[in-house]
Amino acid sequence: MKKTRLGQGLIAGLDDALGHARGKKMLRASEVKLPPPPRIWKTASVKLLRKNKLGLSQSVFASCLGVSVSTVQAWEQGAKRPSAIASRLLELLKRDPQRVLQMMNE
Repeated sequence: MKKTRLGQGLIAGLDDALGHARGKKMLRASEVKLPPPPRIWKTASVKLLRKNKLGLSQSVFASCLGVSVSTVQAWEQGAKRPSAIASRLLELLKRDPQRVLQMMNE
């Protein structure tokens, strides 16, 4: 039977796991604190952020976020909700709009 890199990697990983389970091998571990999931943005919240807090048109807002104008319109009309990554970016924009917009322009 031909050995592949993937197969060899899986076997090596299983050997490490067995060695660890038997107390013969120490594995590295690290603890990472994960943020809570992004909030669900309501129709009015997206529009308020865009218009009142940022003072941007739909087209400029869409360009900043890397989405289409029709996507922003769908969010604001309630036809769609922002994805998780878009929601996270909206949270950052709401928290510190100047800093985020400055980073986008760098």
